[in-house]
Order: sequence, then C-alpha cells, then structure tokens
Amino acid sequence: MTDNVDEANKIVEQHLTSVLAKTKPNLPPLTGRCFYCESPTVERFCDADCRDDYEREQRKILMRKRG
Repeated sequence: MTDNVDEANKIVEQHLTSVLAKTKPNLPPLTGRCFYCESPTVERFCDADCRDDYEREQRKILMRKRG
C-alpha cells in the first residue's frame, strides 16, 4: 500500500514532466551549418556567441510580434 507522500511525489513528477515537455525550446534542425553565421559545423551553432546572438535575435522577434 502506498502512503500519501508516495502519491504526492507521483503527482508532482507527472506535473513536472508535463511542464517540461511544453517548454522545450524550438531549436532549428541540424543542417551542417551554424544557424547564425552559416559556418560549417556539426552542431546547430558553431560557438556559444553565435547561439547567444541567435537567441537574442529570436527574443527581439517575439517582442515585436507581441507589440
């Protein structure tokens, strides 16, 4: 028989899993090129600077859409 703590942990785990699934970032697919500077790379971005610049640009686009 499960106790209340086990049941509560199960509910919290289900909620957390649901929230995390909804908040996954929409990253561009791998193309062999950096999504910001288009340099050849096996990752989405060639370095952290390009990744940060891309994310900053995407936030600006979202802010413009929201007004």
